[in-house]
Amino acid sequence: MGAAAAYALAERGAQTHLFEQFDLHHAKGSSHGASRLFRTAYFEHPDYVPLLKRAAARWRALEAAQGKTLFHRTGLVEAGPPDSALISGALKASDQYGLALNRLTAGQARARLPWFAWPDDYEIVIEEDAGMIRADRALAALIDGARANGAVIAGGVRVLGWTPVPDGIELATEAGARTFDRLVLTPGAWAASVLGEPGGLVRPLRKHLFWAATDDKTFTLESGFSPFAIERGDGRFFYGFPVVDGDGLKIGEHTGGAALSTPEEDAPADKVRAGLEQFLRETAPGLPQTITKEQACLYAMSPDGHFLIDAHPADARVVFAAGFSGHGFKFAPVIGEALADLALTGETLREFDFLKLARLGAVFD
Repeated sequence: MGAAAAYALAERGAQTHLFEQFDLHHAKGSSHGASRLFRTAYFEHPDYVPLLKRAAARWRALEAAQGKTLFHRTGLVEAGPPDSALISGALKASDQYGLALNRLTAGQARARLPWFAWPDDYEIVIEEDAGMIRADRALAALIDGARANGAVIAGGVRVLGWTPVPDGIELATEAGARTFDRLVLTPGAWAASVLGEPGGLVRPLRKHLFWAATDDKTFTLESGFSPFAIERGDGRFFYGFPVVDGDGLKIGEHTGGAALSTPEEDAPADKVRAGLEQFLRETAPGLPQTITKEQACLYAMSPDGHFLIDAHPADARVVFAAGFSGHGFKFAPVIGEALADLALTGETLREFDFLKLARLGAVFD
């Protein structure tokens, strides 16, 4: 989100400096790796749909500007009981905005998608226009684009704090202190240590991802294997991506996770791995079954699972985006635009209003 904001600000001619506490392409947050899902029939809340349509256009514009393929239209298989949050929410968003979803019976799905064990009472939908974003490439494109427009980008420089002063915001970093006219904060799981009081609303959650190696070309991106999202009857939500760059089939659980006191805290993966292997045996017996790689990442959870994008209550010259709760990456270019709007003009599109702090009823001194 910081790279997207830097790109949007620099593109508009603002003198922009970006500070990242780790290496620019680190694996400590939620933005690393080869793949992230892009979908528009958004089960979390239909108000995200207009933002997603704009994000899709901005991803395409970034592709054109950088000459890189960032988005692959693969389609997305979504399945679960009709009353599950995934299916009922996707259908609600589809109905409200006239989005195309291909609905299958369990029998039709067994013929078309034979790798899964579809219960008779499941509803299966295919969002044909959904797809996969190449996350590492997308991050590099945003950074390269920001630099090309004059942004100064410093990796390995930790922000220590910030203080409003009469002529701007004094930013303290490991490389020294500087004063800027405006400050944009996108702290991820480090919100509590960077945002002050609003940061206390955001909690880090440790998640584990897994890959199952296979030589079967059926499951590759090039062969057209679609990402999938399945909410089981017990409420557990699993997802998967096609084989990309030889790493194997990527599989994870969106539900669950280990709540952490600090982002640096570790959490064991054994129980998560066992649950993932059970999912493969019971729900996806036709997929590769042997886990060959695992990796951890962090979700930055807001109280209601929705994003927080607003001016800081302590000073309107500071704007922030936080609490992306494991589903924010696809929005990056439109979040960058919103942050640039707020920083430069104090306003942004009304479509972002439902993501402001006020919805939570929190009061800050």
